[in-house]
Amino acid sequence: MTNTFYAGIDLGTSRTTITTSSGRRMTTLSCVGYCKDFIARKRFGRDYLLGEEALEHRLALEMIWPLEHGVIRDDEKSREATRLIISHLIDRTLPERESGDQLLTAVGVPAQASLNSKKTILAAIEPLVGKLLVVSEPFAVAYGLDRFDECLIVDIGAGTTDLCRMHGSYAEETDQLTLTKAGNYLDQAIMEAIQEKYPEVQLTPQIAKRIKEKYGYVYDTSDPVKVTLSSKGVQGEYDLTDVLHAACLKLAEPISEAIGELIGTFDPDFQERLRNNVILAGGGSRLRGIDRAIEKSLTPYGGGRATCVDDAEFCGAMGTLKMCEDMPLEEWERL
Repeated sequence: MTNTFYAGIDLGTSRTTITTSSGRRMTTLSCVGYCKDFIARKRFGRDYLLGEEALEHRLALEMIWPLEHGVIRDDEKSREATRLIISHLIDRTLPERESGDQLLTAVGVPAQASLNSKKTILAAIEPLVGKLLVVSEPFAVAYGLDRFDECLIVDIGAGTTDLCRMHGSYAEETDQLTLTKAGNYLDQAIMEAIQEKYPEVQLTPQIAKRIKEKYGYVYDTSDPVKVTLSSKGVQGEYDLTDVLHAACLKLAEPISEAIGELIGTFDPDFQERLRNNVILAGGGSRLRGIDRAIEKSLTPYGGGRATCVDDAEFCGAMGTLKMCEDMPLEEWERL
């Protein structure tokens, strides 16, 4: 007997997430580490490591982050690494799937991903699945939340920030925007701000990311942020309160401008509904005070309301899964 399974995948620059019709879900770092030499292969007993395990042992590996700005880099090594990541997630969440079973999958990508980018994703993933849809990430978030009324989804990922305004039907090209200022951009801004104030401090992108995730904020006041960092191996406490706030505003401000653009070009009879229904998703929605910063930016438009989703990690993948399960078979064929 042939079984049909469904999978929703949020393909991210930093993390890739899957939810399946089996009820299982999983997330992993979007990276593959290939053993540098014989010693590394002997140590791990494999040619490569994936995700968190690869990052933990990165000194012995050639690290590949195959996704840039939310889409696969157009080279064979990146396509291969993406296939390994997706195959691993499918195998772990659908262990009961057998040869001959059908797998229908939807993958979320940046709102304004180019046609070539979508073709690269299809070429990398299609061999692993039966049928494949490539959908806009913020639209998938809206679908998962059952928000088809007038609302504005802002999906703040690592590689891109994607915006999509909803109005009861498929979003059109003019309803969507993609910004390359997102989580990775903020990590770099934090690194630069810290090093400008404390040139002697030793930093890596991983350290900057941990600081952002634990202490990042964009509201006007905060408790002092003091972090232990190293200088030539010697640890000391550094006050990052002001530099962290200034760096985080570099992300909040362009997002606010993009929200204003989508509101300002919407049907004027429905603009009030739109600005009172701004929904923040993705890892960046965890940045403390980001909802209040967005609401403050809407004051010139007459005010507004912004809320953060409850499940920032999985809301995109849950939306793509729901699309898979709801999609009539004839619609799959058409798409």
